[in-house]
Amino acid sequence: MILSVLAQIRQTARAGDILRAWRMFESAGLLASQAPDALSLKGRLLKDRGLRSLGDERRQLLDQAQAAYMQAAGERRATYPLINAATIALLNGKTQEASLVATRVLELLESGDHEPETRYWIGATAAEGHLLLGNTEASSTALELAIAAAPEAWEDHAVTLRQFRQILERIGAPGDLFDHLRPPPSLYFSGIIGLPGDENEIREKVGVLLDDIRPGAVFGALAAGSDIVIAEMAQARGARLNIVLPLSLPAFRHISVAQYGGDWAERFDRLIEAADLVETLDRTNCLSAPAILNGSRVAMGLALRRSRMLATRAIALHVGRETDRIAQAEAEWRAQGLEIHDLTLDYSVPASGAGFGRAVDRTVLASTRPLPPCSDPSVGAPELTEEGFSILRFGDPVMAMDHAAAILHMAPESGLGSIAAPARRNPVWRKMPNLP
Repeated sequence: MILSVLAQIRQTARAGDILRAWRMFESAGLLASQAPDALSLKGRLLKDRGLRSLGDERRQLLDQAQAAYMQAAGERRATYPLINAATIALLNGKTQEASLVATRVLELLESGDHEPETRYWIGATAAEGHLLLGNTEASSTALELAIAAAPEAWEDHAVTLRQFRQILERIGAPGDLFDHLRPPPSLYFSGIIGLPGDENEIREKVGVLLDDIRPGAVFGALAAGSDIVIAEMAQARGARLNIVLPLSLPAFRHISVAQYGGDWAERFDRLIEAADLVETLDRTNCLSAPAILNGSRVAMGLALRRSRMLATRAIALHVGRETDRIAQAEAEWRAQGLEIHDLTLDYSVPASGAGFGRAVDRTVLASTRPLPPCSDPSVGAPELTEEGFSILRFGDPVMAMDHAAAILHMAPESGLGSIAAPARRNPVWRKMPNLP
């Protein structure tokens, strides 16, 4: 199904790319549109821009956002644009205007004489109206009933909760007032290959953690051992599986699953079939420590993106041995101050199987225009490919992104692209036979 232009712009805005969403709105010729849906979206985009601005620019953008929503409502008994106009008025310091419009919305909802909305949005609108008037108890009750009517409409819940946090901050109420209604968290999982023949210990410990975390979606690989156990138990509890493999599926299945015997391969196949997402990052048949790290980073990023889109938490679960060193992916997660649960097994069958190939991480920036050189001499000069792209190769992805940000600041239309992947360190490379 092809999304409408408004839906595409709304989706981009929900993902947090406000500048791109506004440019899409402009490019679609919607700035002068008088259609209520376009005006409501205009109000939403102006509000997002305003909240990221300061001083007079913030006030002006919020004024324009409020006006767009009020224009969208017009003479209609439309609660959606009206409640948004009320909230923007409050965020812009217009407390009396906010109270007047919020009262009008609650009166419309009480009368039943208003434009149709889903049960969720009617309840959420009532909750917002009560919150704007300072009645937090009535607001919480109304939102609880709304969420009960649509318990899995997580993106809608997230939109509401983000707006409520802004209101709570403005009125000086506790910011965690509605935390009990947040969507379930995202879980990034990782762990060791090789488990005792009796999985009872790990299943008991993982079960306790999953029952406490109650993730809505899990993100990780599916190597034989703790990965597969965590994924199975999370799926049994209703979590959505998002699988990220560091190389092609057939190669990963052979190297990291099938060669460990038992029923791991069959369990792997069942989980792949049940997964909402299966992402493979490398079409080669080679496994290396940098490839595994790259896959971990993508899985972590997907977990974080979902948590931000749904206004919820991102949590990590790692299974290891007492003798294990902290993996780089786990260290990077900790460095961001994110929640992590370490599950240490008292004993475990040591991993066996083929060793890793040798590789290093590389991030490549590419553009159809000549790239400026990086100030760090370790990067080297820009190269020109046969296809006419100017490229720079970085060993440090953070340095690459900093250089890209500087380029985009100077030339926003530079058509810059990037890719991060492991690269072979030398021609001697372990490969699997008989795989494409």
